[in-house]
Amino acid sequence: MRRSGLWALAMTLYLCVARASLAAEGPSMSQMMADFGLPAEAAERILRGEMVQSDPKESSDRELAVGLTFLVQQPPAQVLKAFRSALDLRADPKLAASVAIRGPGTLKDFASLVLEPNGAAEAKRYLTASPGDVLNLSLEEIQAFDALASAGRDPMKEVEGQLKQQLLGRYQTYLAKGLHGMAPYDRRNGPFDASEELKRASQAARVLGKYAPELQQLLIMYPQGKPAGLEESFYWLRYDLDGRPNYTLRHRLALPVGDTFAVVDREFYVTHDYNTSQAVAGLVPVSEGTVVFYRSRVSTDQVAGFGSSVKKGIGRGVMAKQLTGIFERSRGSFQRDPQPTSQRCASGSSIDCRPAMWRFITSAPCRCSTGGA
Repeated sequence: MRRSGLWALAMTLYLCVARASLAAEGPSMSQMMADFGLPAEAAERILRGEMVQSDPKESSDRELAVGLTFLVQQPPAQVLKAFRSALDLRADPKLAASVAIRGPGTLKDFASLVLEPNGAAEAKRYLTASPGDVLNLSLEEIQAFDALASAGRDPMKEVEGQLKQQLLGRYQTYLAKGLHGMAPYDRRNGPFDASEELKRASQAARVLGKYAPELQQLLIMYPQGKPAGLEESFYWLRYDLDGRPNYTLRHRLALPVGDTFAVVDREFYVTHDYNTSQAVAGLVPVSEGTVVFYRSRVSTDQVAGFGSSVKKGIGRGVMAKQLTGIFERSRGSFQRDPQPTSQRCASGSSIDCRPAMWRFITSAPCRCSTGGA
């Protein structure tokens, strides 16, 4: 998954930082290394300017996890200016739509959803859906699409209409019940509970538990226990992945805790190719500047089963390389005055980034999009 959720998180962090004051000094680097589960020697490497990769313990046999930690000798607000300056990277052609979902949600929020690219072929997949991993559907969702097959009407229009209903329904049940509202995917060997993948990923978010424990707890208990100062938003997105449309539902949560800022991007529904994803990013002021941490976890059947350790090793390596490249370009932009976002996008559009991790790749450039996340 080409994960530029990194940039989406960075932009949200910027809004949080702009409204808060900075502490003169935070925890020591040695304390930070202990908190992050990094060896003591990592502090020296970080102070020399290295980006230290970590492989957080994966919480399931389907999960890929990777992390980066590094220091910027500037306060958090200035760090985020550097992130913003990286928006001049080429637009991600795979991101086709990013639309906010408001309040309780209605079908109007999904009015612009279209079955593209290759809509006829994708409509056939839905109308002939069966338990498996071609599409992430519950048994009830499979039955709903199966009922359309005998209707004899325009298959693309029928599938689009049912898909809008499905995404709205999944959004509304998650909004009301959180993880408990996620219908399992029907696989050949029985139901697969994607909510358990997100629950384990949230429980494993050790760094979040240290610096924003209320946010970590909320990820498990949502929608119960929302802390003061929480900002949250929801979006549906469409990607072109190998010539197929992939629709995802994203939940973004941001919380300032003192002078620390944490943001989570959670994908609680994905139509195909992977199961769920969750990324955590944060800025922690220290006496030497700002420590930036980023931890990304994705659940994908592609790394489970025979040869799992080999596949995971390859996946982590690619993920880390992509992340490091994105962060290096961001940090290197410090000396440049970032061009305002309004000059990057046409009127009426906004900056957004791919939130999804797919096929072991975690980062991709941002792009301009209407109704963006």
